[in-house]
Amino acid sequence: MKNRTSLLVAIALFTIIATSCTKECDCDCPQEKTLTTQPGPNDGQDCLVNYRTLDPQFASTNQNINPDFGAWYWTFNAEGDGEGPGRTYIKFPELSQIPQSATIVSAKLSLYGVSVGAALPQGNSYYPGSGYNAFGDNKGWLKRVLANWDETTITWNNMPATTDAGQVEVPASTSQWNYTVTDLDVTQLVKEMVANNQNYGFTFQMQVEQIYRSLIFGSSEIADATKRPKLVVVYTE
Repeated sequence: MKNRTSLLVAIALFTIIATSCTKECDCDCPQEKTLTTQPGPNDGQDCLVNYRTLDPQFASTNQNINPDFGAWYWTFNAEGDGEGPGRTYIKFPELSQIPQSATIVSAKLSLYGVSVGAALPQGNSYYPGSGYNAFGDNKGWLKRVLANWDETTITWNNMPATTDAGQVEVPASTSQWNYTVTDLDVTQLVKEMVANNQNYGFTFQMQVEQIYRSLIFGSSEIADATKRPKLVVVYTE
């Protein structure tokens, strides 16, 4: 009788545990999702902004059609325009599809090198054997933009402000052409964009904006779709 009672108790306990487990497994648990976006000419948002010391009017010029973009400080002697800095604003419209309440697990940005430069015909300034190495390396910053902008109207004169908080380093180049950086960790920057419903993108600029520094990559306008900027975001709702 004792053994029978023990067996009945064991069966009852197993039934309770199994029922509890089933209820827990049936809950609406968060699921990881991945957004991969690599926009082209029709939906990408990226644009150079540039200032030239001897041509102040150039600061009001919109430059959104180049197949390459970058960060630099260079001379424009051929045009008689002196010298000046250049930056790039980059935005991924699809990022706005992620709900404001989502939890960002990771965000990785990849920028792809080019074999020829249109906006920056000199290519990257820093690499073994470069004549510009003595001027310093060409490390860059990715910073979060604080206000909205559009690639068809943004210029140096009206470019929105950025913040240094959480800025991400873009490593110095190792070759004049085809220098690619993948999986830059922009998680914190994207968290701020999503949580605050402020998908204003990034700005890319030199860490040191001094003469003869340049770093270039393919833009959303480039014909080779594999060389356009790519953002991969993993999140849960």
